[in-house]
Amino acid sequence: MATCLTGGSLLAAATAAQADPPGIYYSWRAMTTDVNQCLNQAENALESQDLTPVQTDAISMAGQSEDTTAVFVCMDSPGEVTATTVMVIVASADNDQAIALREALKLAF
Repeated sequence: MATCLTGGSLLAAATAAQADPPGIYYSWRAMTTDVNQCLNQAENALESQDLTPVQTDAISMAGQSEDTTAVFVCMDSPGEVTATTVMVIVASADNDQAIALREALKLAF
């Protein structure tokens, strides 16, 4: 948990004929763990927020609710034997809900 960077962005506004694009918010940090442990922690964090698992592969895990999607990505840090970079990405049409979920997932992780 040496570094934690947080950011967010709201995509450009859509025309009246289209639905508003979702807000997409992310956070990442370096950890002294491996990818498998990172994915286990990601699964626990998603479950703690009642997100239904929708996708899992070798380095990522995603979950969603009716109106929100969250993805954890766990990557080996270059040059480090037991270091992993974890990123959580949250998308929702409700910006406040997306930010709150991102923070809850960070705490649950």
